[in-house]
Amino acid sequence: MKTTPLLPGKLPAALLAELLGQEAPTDPRVLIGPRVGEDAAVIDMGDRLLIAKSDPITFATDAIGYYAVTVNANDIAVM
Repeated sequence: MKTTPLLPGKLPAALLAELLGQEAPTDPRVLIGPRVGEDAAVIDMGDRLLIAKSDPITFATDAIGYYAVTVNANDIAVM
């Protein structure tokens, strides 16, 4: 079986799926919770949906604010 090399700090998808499956949300308002391939959560707030997202930003000292907004906004936009 051929395996894909991992990026530094990344877990194999099967292990990540197993770990996330142990912490499945029980609140019915969570429409999209933690799972492999999803970059944000979607929560039903009644008349609106909340897309919740966070990402660690590393190696960006001078433009940390720019990268924090850009990286997270990109993931929210694709949701």
